[in-house]
Amino acid sequence: MKTLAIESSCDDTSLAIVQFDNNVFNIKKCLLHSQIENHRQYGGVVPELASRLHEEKIVDLIQEIWIDEIKKVDFISYTCCPGLPWSLLVGKTATNTLSLFLEKEKVGIHHIYGHIFSIFAERNINDINFPLLVLTVSGGHNDMYIVTKNKDKNIENFQKKLIKNYSFSEENLLGQVGQFFVYKVWFTLDDAAWEAFDKVSKMLGWPYPWWKWISDKANLYNWNNENIFPRIWLKKDEFNFSFSGLKAQVNYKIQDLKKEYWEKLPEDIINKIAYEFQQATIETLGKKLLKASKFFDIKNIALVGWVSANSKLKQYINENKDKFDIENFYTPIKNLYSTDNAAMIWVVGILKKYFSS
Repeated sequence: MKTLAIESSCDDTSLAIVQFDNNVFNIKKCLLHSQIENHRQYGGVVPELASRLHEEKIVDLIQEIWIDEIKKVDFISYTCCPGLPWSLLVGKTATNTLSLFLEKEKVGIHHIYGHIFSIFAERNINDINFPLLVLTVSGGHNDMYIVTKNKDKNIENFQKKLIKNYSFSEENLLGQVGQFFVYKVWFTLDDAAWEAFDKVSKMLGWPYPWWKWISDKANLYNWNNENIFPRIWLKKDEFNFSFSGLKAQVNYKIQDLKKEYWEKLPEDIINKIAYEFQQATIETLGKKLLKASKFFDIKNIALVGWVSANSKLKQYINENKDKFDIENFYTPIKNLYSTDNAAMIWVVGILKKYFSS
């Protein structure tokens, strides 16, 4: 089974031709155009500009993939939600046009499900063990999901408490992708880790894009971790996330240091702040994922989304997983699949179509 996938939820335009053979998700071609340079002067993503750039670039990517290759696909997958409305519309319009012209079926895919199942890309589906606890860390969210092959009454009873305590609706907590059930169990209360990375980088004077810069600066710091920033654990046996307090503490520290250094921070101090902030974030994310696995007695865990490309976070989980009896720890095989890419959208499309029974 072969499909074309289109992703345009934010500021990356991505198309992929991918094939599912012998239980393996094979990526034949994955193209991605980043708009970072176009948005840099504005200090962040400008939604109207993003949609216009999608509109300009998506035709080029379709031509690069080659229309004769697209004619061979069985159906077309595209990101339908969530994301920037006008950016999503560009991808949907391209899908509708190709679907009508080539008489191909189309399948709308939830962007977050794309991240959750991105670990399937270039893997054999039988190599992934369930139940699986997944931490998504990307964009404005870092949430935890349990993925199972069968409905689980214990998890459903747990979710009823979430509905009562946090006023969630049931449809926001349970989804189904083919034969897999996706249960949302913990979530972001305010700032997500990605947002905190961006805002701290901006506080330290770095221009957009900010997130990777923190990691680069942190890697330049060679001294011991002093734990100068708090780890936000919230309630006992509750693994929701909140990074607004950590972000505020970093801001206060930077303001105090600017008074000490007459507004211009030395490079080694910037590196230290980046390192200490990253360590606090990594420890919070990693430890909550591991402790949640013990809470639910789940031996298989996964880390997905943009921040899953952070080598220090993966290292922390790998170094501590044995303490929590973790049997399998999955991340996307390539850093490309941690980004907003079309390959992950295709994986979910295959699961919805091929494993719907």
